[in-house]
Amino acid sequence: MPMRTMLATARRDAWEWEQGQAGLAQRLADWRAGDAAAPVLAAMERFGRGEPLEKCSGLADLFADESGAAMDFVRSFAAVGLAGLRDHPLGQLPLRHGMRTAAPALVLASSGRASLALAGYDGSVLDTLPAPKTAKFAPRETWIHVLDGTGTADLVLLRDEEAEGERRVLHSGSLALRPGTVAYRYGPRQALQVRSAKGHLVLLRLQRRFAGHEPAREYSVPDGALVHQTAGRVEDTLLELAVNLLGRMRRRDAVWPMIRLASGVKDPEAGESLRWQAMREALAMDSAAGLDLLAMLATSPGDPLAAPAAALRASLLETRPELGRSG
Repeated sequence: MPMRTMLATARRDAWEWEQGQAGLAQRLADWRAGDAAAPVLAAMERFGRGEPLEKCSGLADLFADESGAAMDFVRSFAAVGLAGLRDHPLGQLPLRHGMRTAAPALVLASSGRASLALAGYDGSVLDTLPAPKTAKFAPRETWIHVLDGTGTADLVLLRDEEAEGERRVLHSGSLALRPGTVAYRYGPRQALQVRSAKGHLVLLRLQRRFAGHEPAREYSVPDGALVHQTAGRVEDTLLELAVNLLGRMRRRDAVWPMIRLASGVKDPEAGESLRWQAMREALAMDSAAGLDLLAMLATSPGDPLAAPAAALRASLLETRPELGRSG
């Protein structure tokens, strides 16, 4: 059936498209249960819970030097996926995906703090991009296995901390990427930036976030200055955006949930950055409740927000003593 005819049919009746989506979902489920993927996905569950990679047989094989396991795994997925899209050309495989400049990625599996993705780089697009001015260091570890194509990457290392406290010494080296290349990156100290590819470059990428709340930091490559800092957890980033939005909307009904979030009651896993932002927004909308929150945080032994909360409360009461008066 010509594509134009298929599109016209889909506009009139979604039944065929829905059937196609169901068919693609079933094919993906069959692949996941098959011999090629099932051992990898079982290992992903253990890896996502924090098991060392070397103890996750099946997944570890994908990132072993000179191993054909990674290519066999990806080929099995490609065969199922392409056959499904050939039969249902208007459909979409039910997988998370992202589109960065020159580097689309498809998440083949995820569990806990870990994800396994297939990423592709377009050399013609990479050639048009300027040299990166910053390098981002995130609280996660990453393994890559180059499956096809050749290229180069900059490996930026975060070295010693200078006296100013905000500037770090960065050192950059070059890494050749070719089929079979396997590399490990420790995110808080190493940043990998793919810079070029001859035609295309395809790699399998395994990532696992650390269990703590260390933020992601972005530094200027020329001088090592800290230019940006974000929450390490995706959940914290989304909640920070929500807290900021509620604050801008002056949603006073959100003050109490913000106080619970800032205190650590609502989400004991919330990071310091998220808790502090929730405290600031609550304080801006309700000064009395905010000061009570600061007093509670300031007298909480072991809480990393205790010292900054005490300092902020003292500063507020010094500049605006009327805030400390009852009634």
